Amino acid sequence: SSGINAEYGDFSIRLNSLDFDDLKAKISAPLLNVRNVVFHQTLSDKFEMAFREEITQNGMYQNPRMGDECIGCLYAPADVKLSKMCEEMATGNCRNCLCRPMWCVKCLVKWFVNRQEQSRPETWLAGTAPCPTCRSVFCIRDVQMTASPISAD
Repeated sequence: SSGINAEYGDFSIRLNSLDFDDLKAKISAPLLNVRNVVFHQTLSDKFEMAFREEITQNGMYQNPRMGDECIGCLYAPADVKLSKMCEEMATGNCRNCLCRPMWCVKCLVKWFVNRQEQSRPETWLAGTAPCPTCRSVFCIRDVQMTASPISAD
């Protein structure tokens, strides 16, 4: 057998392309796919990439409770915090969320996109959604990635 680990040999599985990224995140061995196979991204996948890119501009939240798991998927680290930071401080629908970080960015993106008008994806980045926990309304400018607090060593 020409497998990576000759003890077990090669094997094949069929898998929906939407589940491929989840599988890659859970397996420590390299995944090989047939040459010239292209995995097309769904509109939601493309939005997730744009969402991640946008929130990198929002700064980092220093999280004293790093290590909590996402309560949406129960395996990824809770790595986003909602804090009202958008320009509409006194106006608009956004409210300050007092929840601790409980969601991973992937689950928060799914939550956010499912609360947008599905027939108008061009408006999603400008949309709002309620916090999955406390229902405070937030926009993409209110989402921060978390980081471990800086220690004073």
